[in-house]
Amino acid sequence: MPGGNLRVTGENPIPVWVRLKPNQRSTPEDIAALQIRTHSGKLIPLTALATPKTVHAPTAETHQALLPTIDILGYRGDISITQLHSNITTALSGYKLPRGYTLSYEGEIKQLNESFGRLLKSLLFGLALLYLMLVIVFKSFSEPFAIMTSLPLAVIGAAWAMMLADKHSCMPSFMGLILLMGIIVKNGILLVDFAKVAMEEGKNVRDAILQAVELRSRPILMTAGAAAVGMIPIAMEWAVGIERLSPLAVVAIGGLITGTFLTLLAVPVFHFLIETKHRERKARRAAQ
Repeated sequence: MPGGNLRVTGENPIPVWVRLKPNQRSTPEDIAALQIRTHSGKLIPLTALATPKTVHAPTAETHQALLPTIDILGYRGDISITQLHSNITTALSGYKLPRGYTLSYEGEIKQLNESFGRLLKSLLFGLALLYLMLVIVFKSFSEPFAIMTSLPLAVIGAAWAMMLADKHSCMPSFMGLILLMGIIVKNGILLVDFAKVAMEEGKNVRDAILQAVELRSRPILMTAGAAAVGMIPIAMEWAVGIERLSPLAVVAIGGLITGTFLTLLAVPVFHFLIETKHRERKARRAAQ
C-alpha cells in the first residue's frame, strides 16, 4: 500500500510503498494469522474479523481501438526479431482462442513489418523509375528488360550468402538488397551500351555482343570485386557497433559475386534475343 512520498531537494518525489515481510505474506495462512490491534489495544488475529481468500484481478485495464486487451509482454536477448516471431507463431500454431478473442502482434515486429512495407514500395518505385530512365536513354521499351534481368539473378547470391553467414532477414539486409540493385544494373548498362555502339558502327548483333563481353568483362569484374572486398570488414564485424550493418554487407557481397557472373551470361543472351526479334520485325515491315 502507498505510504507517502520521499521528497529530495531538487528531485521529483519518490513514492514509498509499505508491505509486509515475506514470511508474513507468503501464504493465505500467514495473512490470516496477522495480528490486528483494536481500539482497546488488544491484539486479535485477522481471522476474527475477516476470512482471507485468493482473488485474481488485473492490475491495470488496457484498451486498443476501443477494445479491451490482455497484454503479454516479452523481452528478447540476443535473438533476432524475425526468428523470435517465427518461434512464437510455431508455438501458438495449434492454440484455439476462445470465442470473441483475437491475437495480434505488436511492438518491434509490427514496426518491422510496417518498415518492410515502406521499403518494398520504395524498391518497386525505384525499379519503375529505373525502367523509365532506361527507356529514355536507349529509346526502346524492350531493351531495358535485357538489362533488368540481372536483378533477380543477384537475389540468388544474396539469399545464399545470408544462409551461409547464418543471418536473418532484417532492415539492413533489405537495405543491402536495394543497394545491390543499383550496383548490378550498372553492369548490364555497360554491356548493352557498348554493344549498341558497336552495332551503330556496322557490326552485326552477335559480333557486337561478343565484343562487348570481351572488352567490358574486366572492368565489370574489377569494380564488382572492389565493392565486395570493401564490404568484408562490415560483414565480418571487425569494428565495435558495426554488427548491425553486417547483413547489409553480406547481401551486397553475395549478390555482387553471383549477380556479376550471371549478368555476363544472361544479359548478352537476352539482349541478343531482343535485338534479333526487333530486327526481324523491322525487316517484315520493310518487306510489306
